[in-house]
Amino acid sequence: MKKQTLIGIIITISLAFIIINISIILSTDHIERSKALNSYSNIENGDLKKLLSTKGVVIPSSNYSIKYDKSLGTINEVKVSEGDVILAGDILIEYQTGHIDAEIEGLEQQFSRLNARMSSAESDLSSLEQQLSEAQADSSPDLFDTENNSIDSNNSNNSDNRDNENSEEVISNQIGDKQDQIEDLNLQVDGVNQKITQLHGEKAKYTITSKMDGTVTEINPYPQSENEAVVSINSNQPFLIEGKLSEKQAAKVKEGQKVIASANVLPDQKKEGTVKELKMDPIGVPSVEEKESFYPFRAEMIEADETWHHGYHISLDIVLDERNGVVVIPDSVIQKKAGKTYVYVVKNGRLEKREINLGLEVNNRTEVLQGLAKGERIVSHPSKDIKDKMEIFMPINHRYVEKKTLKTFSSEQRVRLILRGFVH
Repeated sequence: MKKQTLIGIIITISLAFIIINISIILSTDHIERSKALNSYSNIENGDLKKLLSTKGVVIPSSNYSIKYDKSLGTINEVKVSEGDVILAGDILIEYQTGHIDAEIEGLEQQFSRLNARMSSAESDLSSLEQQLSEAQADSSPDLFDTENNSIDSNNSNNSDNRDNENSEEVISNQIGDKQDQIEDLNLQVDGVNQKITQLHGEKAKYTITSKMDGTVTEINPYPQSENEAVVSINSNQPFLIEGKLSEKQAAKVKEGQKVIASANVLPDQKKEGTVKELKMDPIGVPSVEEKESFYPFRAEMIEADETWHHGYHISLDIVLDERNGVVVIPDSVIQKKAGKTYVYVVKNGRLEKREINLGLEVNNRTEVLQGLAKGERIVSHPSKDIKDKMEIFMPINHRYVEKKTLKTFSSEQRVRLILRGFVH
């Protein structure tokens, strides 16, 4: 009887012990439980690009046509051929300038005649100045005349002096006339020179040169009407990409946004550029029967590429938003509750429930504006049963642990392994 009573007491005590322990285990107010953490992530800085993918086609960045100018008369020669690569300043078209050439030739002959008359007049002036000098020398008094000259001799000298004075006056008048003639000839020469220079300037207008580097796409040496294109040119750099955007896409795109492009035939060659133009005039006539309208846009490449050609089809990514060198976390680590966003940070063997502010989100990766720093560790796949300040440990299968592997663990991880043991 006593033995049965003892057994009953032991059973009762055991049941009570089990019940009490189960109660304590289930109560978070009385015991702090630990959690095995299978994986965590180190916070790193990264780049985010929010892209809008579309398509386009390569077109020249500019093109222009040189049209027939009737006021210049008849075209003498088109100096280029289709397919020619040209530079700015190269001669494209020459108009006939026979009438200007004839006028210049006539003026040049007139110039030669005036120069001949000028040379003759200058020679005559030099001769007259010599005559005047001699006449003035003859009329000067003789310093060696003696006091015993007779009165008749004086009268004769006076008569000669009067003749010399008359001769000097005549020569001086002739010199003045010749100087006037030379001055008039100089004015005529200057006038002819000005006309020749002016005609050469007019003649230059009859030679048409290229305004840009490019490729000749079309020539028409025999235009039939005013303003008909004679030479057409496409610029060779930089290229433009022309495409279209749907209503939803166009609402997100702005001029100046960066683009990343690659030709479909050269997919590994990425080129950068910008959205140069977006026209909000729909392509074609909008209709209520269509689901949406489309709008034309153009993107300009920063640098030209000789491997790209007019007509190439392009895959294009428009960068709608971009962040570089920011804290980035995967969406899988983010927890949301009661309008707040948070993650679990691993710190000193415990979990810290930390609120964070988020920024740009792209392809399941999100920018952290505030709350995390590079190098911190966060729970990679948080489960519903983890809590703030919960103690955690990292389970390791001893079958896969070698001595050299243990050396890679931090001191903190080694201590925890020793204290907790290996968990299968």
